[in-house]
Amino acid sequence: MREGVVIGVGNRWRRDDAVGLMVVDALRERVDASTLLIDSDGEPTRLLEAFALAPKVVMVDAVVTGAEPGSIHRFTDDRLPAQMGIGQSSHLIQLYETIELAKTLDRLPGGLVLIGIEATDFDNGEGMTEPVAGAVEAAADLVLAELEG
Repeated sequence: MREGVVIGVGNRWRRDDAVGLMVVDALRERVDASTLLIDSDGEPTRLLEAFALAPKVVMVDAVVTGAEPGSIHRFTDDRLPAQMGIGQSSHLIQLYETIELAKTLDRLPGGLVLIGIEATDFDNGEGMTEPVAGAVEAAADLVLAELEG
């Protein structure tokens, strides 16, 4: 079993929605073999499988909370419903339902954290907006801190 799993959730062809995947890319040279890095489109069964790979899971995704674009948020699985409302992530319904299903099946890792990067543009196409792209390295640093803490 791995010590940690980092799951970047997103779509590289939907502008700011790629940010979770870009954070995982930024971590590729910064983590050792005990950490597994996964690109995900948020498909629930693959997320459930990934949850079982390590006791610590950090997910990274684009969110929309009304904060300044590029802001970084930290959400925990036990407070997710209270912290997030409908529409605050491009994959929120899938992520919320998947986390709830994992709880029901007793397949939720002991430490699940969602790092959300405030996004604004989910149109078709490549390239993130400047504030979102500018948050990638800081989000990667936060993910590393989560894995070490």
